[in-house]
Amino acid sequence: MDSIWTKTEQLPRFEPLRGDLRTDVLVIGGGMAGLLCAWMLSRAGADCVLVEADRLCGGMTKNTTAKITSQHGLIYHRLLREFGEERARLYLEANQEALEQYRVWSRTIDCDFEEKDAFVYAVDSCRKLDRELAALDRLGFDAVLAG
Repeated sequence: MDSIWTKTEQLPRFEPLRGDLRTDVLVIGGGMAGLLCAWMLSRAGADCVLVEADRLCGGMTKNTTAKITSQHGLIYHRLLREFGEERARLYLEANQEALEQYRVWSRTIDCDFEEKDAFVYAVDSCRKLDRELAALDRLGFDAVLAG
């Protein structure tokens, strides 16, 4: 399957690493998570190297929609049930802080960042959506049921 990234972007290719190298931090994996880690470490002044077995953004990142959100499906009801309110809230807050950091970074690089509403949906019953909405309300997150 071709993704939008493989159809529209020409990512750089690099020669394989030959020999040894010395670094303080080795980031393994050139997907979005690895690239962001290496970029953040580099900006902080760390001596870091990123290695990738195949191609930058060639694995999971290649097939993403590039959606950055705190709503990863219907998870908050389950997080409340399995981990309790404090941990569920910490997860939500960490995701919200990460999203805010993306907003800040997007002002400094040419990346076509756009803010859009996030939606999850049900194909058969709204009961799961109602539970998720109640969970988000309990965690103090502003969400609405649209119909």
